[in-house]
Amino acid sequence: MKNIAIFGASRAGKSTLVKMICEKYPNYHMIIGDAIRKAFSEVLPQNDINNKNGNGMKEDFPKFLAYLFYRSINLCNEKFNYIIDSCDISPEKAKELFARPDTVIIFLGFPEQTEEQHFIEIRKYEEEKDWTYYKTEEYMRKHCRFWTMKSKEWKEKCEQLDIWYVDTSFDREDILKDTMCKLEELIL
Repeated sequence: MKNIAIFGASRAGKSTLVKMICEKYPNYHMIIGDAIRKAFSEVLPQNDINNKNGNGMKEDFPKFLAYLFYRSINLCNEKFNYIIDSCDISPEKAKELFARPDTVIIFLGFPEQTEEQHFIEIRKYEEEKDWTYYKTEEYMRKHCRFWTMKSKEWKEKCEQLDIWYVDTSFDREDILKDTMCKLEELIL
């Protein structure tokens, strides 16, 4: 079986797809970029993982995730397969760091949604366990603005780089089920 790298916009369905895969194929192990970034920010704040100025750990984070992903694969001696899930990697970095014959790359996003539609979707389906549940409306609107823009930008870039892009703008549940079927053909 192949390993899977799932990237794309925040709240586009990456974690949901990972859960679907792991439920059906328990030999997959997950590497969750958000959890790793949070651990760095809380345990090693001096690394400034969330630095918006383009320097420090944030700049090196995609390389770190790729190293962790492939090092884990090499150490498991083909007993397990791995899935990485992160919103921290651009299509260009994904192509550079993850394009290997043993890995399927997928990007998820919602390029057809407006900021308002995305905001409504998040608020409609979020649960108390979701990080968005505790954020202010102002914060979430800014978040939605950023990720709707990134979704459009990354869809275009994925087309240029010949990377599989899944549009989860509407009917997300059905789209993810279809994606799972197509993915099974590629990984088996």
